[in-house]
Amino acid sequence: MKGRKAMKISDEIVKQQFVQREYGLAHSTYDNELDFYQLVSSGDVKAVSGMLQTGEEDEAVLAARGILSDDKIRNQRYHEIVLVAMISRFCIEEGMEEMESYNLSDFYINKLDKAQTKQQIINVHNQLIMDYARRMKRVKKKAAISPHCVRTMDYVYDHLHERIEITGIAEFVGVERSYLSKLFHKEVGQTISDYIMEKKLQTARNMLLYSDFSCTEISQYLAFASNSYFTKCFRNRFGSTPSAYRRTNYRKHWKEAKS
Repeated sequence: MKGRKAMKISDEIVKQQFVQREYGLAHSTYDNELDFYQLVSSGDVKAVSGMLQTGEEDEAVLAARGILSDDKIRNQRYHEIVLVAMISRFCIEEGMEEMESYNLSDFYINKLDKAQTKQQIINVHNQLIMDYARRMKRVKKKAAISPHCVRTMDYVYDHLHERIEITGIAEFVGVERSYLSKLFHKEVGQTISDYIMEKKLQTARNMLLYSDFSCTEISQYLAFASNSYFTKCFRNRFGSTPSAYRRTNYRKHWKEAKS
């Protein structure tokens, strides 16, 4: 009985391989896949962006390799889920925090699950690859700077909901304020104040995109001096007021996936 079952499975595999050869659905080579995953996990944003624009990564990794489902959309979605799982693990090996990588993976798998058309899946595909690549670029950059600057960046991340004073950061790091300011600017390429503002505004943008908090609540949560000051800073960074940005972009990708 077991022998007949094994032969049946073997026959099915042979048939599948035949169909894949007939229709050009061969799996990409192992080396090509490794090269692609390593490119993303290396944080080479420029190279990854170039591949997405030219479609080269489709030949290396996606290009409808193999049939995981007879339904074309489901087949494409399954391949993307495999892609996310592989990239998440490569990025962990290259230094990304496990929790961050797994949370990111869950986020994009959820978006893939909601995608109903080929174009929606492609949009998620491009977004997730660039997101991982950009995050890995920051990971690599962070690994190349001094412990003092790393601790400064960690402090900012942990205190975004507070008014952050450079003096307080210096005390936490254990060095003089002036020394830390010069070191941070030299290694990170921007002042500590600019870095704090950048992270607060990035967080504000994400909250506008994916949360139901009002603009005033976001301003208060991120400890801006006033709502008007928050609006001014946000407009300078993103070219529109927080309220206008939300009206245009609120859960845009989620809505596309449901349409």
